[in-house]
Amino acid sequence: MKKFLTRVLSGFVFVVIVCTCILLGEFGHAALFLFVSMVCLHEFYRALSNQGVKVSAPMGITIGALVYLTVSCMILFELSSMLLLVLIPLFMVVFLLHLWKNVEKPFENISYTLCGIVYVCIPLSLTLLLAKPIYMSTDVVAYLYLPLNILGILVLQWVSDSFAYLTGVCIGKHPLFPKHSPKKSWEGFIGGLLFCILAGYLIGTYISTDFSVTDWIVMAMIVPIIGTLGDLVESMFKRSMNIKDTGNIMPGHGGLMDRFDSLIMTTPFLLAYLLIKYTLFV
Repeated sequence: MKKFLTRVLSGFVFVVIVCTCILLGEFGHAALFLFVSMVCLHEFYRALSNQGVKVSAPMGITIGALVYLTVSCMILFELSSMLLLVLIPLFMVVFLLHLWKNVEKPFENISYTLCGIVYVCIPLSLTLLLAKPIYMSTDVVAYLYLPLNILGILVLQWVSDSFAYLTGVCIGKHPLFPKHSPKKSWEGFIGGLLFCILAGYLIGTYISTDFSVTDWIVMAMIVPIIGTLGDLVESMFKRSMNIKDTGNIMPGHGGLMDRFDSLIMTTPFLLAYLLIKYTLFV
């Protein structure tokens, strides 16, 4: 009972902090996910190091922060997408600095270092594009930051996770992916998907956002499908590292990677859908 209460309280505090930062505006959003991405990257590198894997954590975290800030500045200040070209030299720096590092397998070190940046920092920096969709129109002077966009997506994620768990506990019998997560079931996945679609319809119908009802229903299908796969990817990582959680920053929940693994994976897919629709079909 005590563990359950700790988990509930920790989850409540987490939701309050996330919602408050997002509602503060675009800079609050950017600061929140900068913190999240740095903590997740630290958890990723620490898990590798604890298993004896050589990784340049300080270098990776520094370059990861610069990558995040570059993408965020492009979105916040509506700068040219050509700014993203400066990221290429940043990635090359990882290779160059290993000329002076005394490691036995430098390219293994480089691979793990860059993997964390690509896996964590880039997707989380792109969450700003969900709240400030500068790709949707070119005939406006300034693009507004719309916190309900990203909050709606987070609600979809929470609904999917919660109802997948509840449905799985009640009627789950057929394992979804026993190799990486034996507790997940097909029944739980379908329950999470159906309730998520319902939540998407309600958000699109009754809450004022830039996205249409159709957009919300499509995103409500993307979130549980890709989010579940994203959770399985993190489970695969944790099993390969022989750990239960990536951290302990959230009592009863584990690390921030454990909380944001689904969002990390779904963000690029949500943006791909929106970019294709509003670039080719509007």
